[in-house]
Amino acid sequence: MGLNSKIAGQPNSFVALVLLSASVLSVASCASTKDITLQKALATSISDSEKQTIEDTISNWFGGTRITIASNAFSETSSVTIERRAKLDSRGLPIEGRHDNPLYSFTLLSDGKQCLLRNDQTEALAELANVKCHVNEKV
Repeated sequence: MGLNSKIAGQPNSFVALVLLSASVLSVASCASTKDITLQKALATSISDSEKQTIEDTISNWFGGTRITIASNAFSETSSVTIERRAKLDSRGLPIEGRHDNPLYSFTLLSDGKQCLLRNDQTEALAELANVKCHVNEKV
């Protein structure tokens, strides 16, 4: 009987504890998932080290394949498109007279504090720690 009386009195305490926990978790999850607004951005200026950071980031998405971007990349537009080099035969012509290499695009974004690069195919984001950019007002 003693056990039954303890169990009979605990549902109210248990329900109150569950409701309190759910309320705290609800408030905590809202506070931790702030809406971050990312906007298209332009590079303020691209130094050699900033250019290298962008190239390394894209290269990592390509599995380590080295890529080169123009020194004025992201200075006039927020997006850059890269096409992989076509496979060539011994005469320097595309194999089978064509190439079917897909285009890859990348977009420079900013939340007003930091610059991020988005892989437009996978939607992956990478922070560009040493790259300076500003929101693209032209978009």
